[in-house]
Amino acid sequence: MLLSRAGLIFLLCCLIGLTHAQTVHNAEWLLRQDPKAFTLQLVTLSNADQVSRMAQQHNLPEALARFRIQGQNQLLYVLTYGVFKEAAQAERLRAAIAVLWGLPPEQLWVRQMQSVQRAIRTTLQQ
Repeated sequence: MLLSRAGLIFLLCCLIGLTHAQTVHNAEWLLRQDPKAFTLQLVTLSNADQVSRMAQQHNLPEALARFRIQGQNQLLYVLTYGVFKEAAQAERLRAAIAVLWGLPPEQLWVRQMQSVQRAIRTTLQQ
C-alpha cells in the first residue's frame, strides 16, 4: 500500500514529534538560521494565544517557529514551518503542509529567512 505525499509527510512528522518533544522555536532561533534558507509562513494572526493554540493542535513543535511583527496599529504574531535550504524544497511541500494544517495552499508563503530576520529585528520580541 502506498501513502500519498501528504500521508507520508504526516507520518514522518508524527514520528519526529514522538522522538523530539520540544516547544515551538522562537525569534532568537530564527535569527540563528542561515539567512539564505527558506521557511513556509503558515499564518499571521492578531492574537498570540491563537498562534499558540494552532501550534499545539499539531504535534510538530520542532518544525515550528513563531515571532511577532508590528502591524499598522497592532502587534501581529507569525507562525512558520520548517527551514529549507532551497525555495524549491519549500514550494514542493507547500500543498501537503497546507492539507495537514487545513489551510488553503495559496495562504502559505515561501519566505526567505533573511526577510523573516529583518522583520524580527524591527519589532521587540517577547
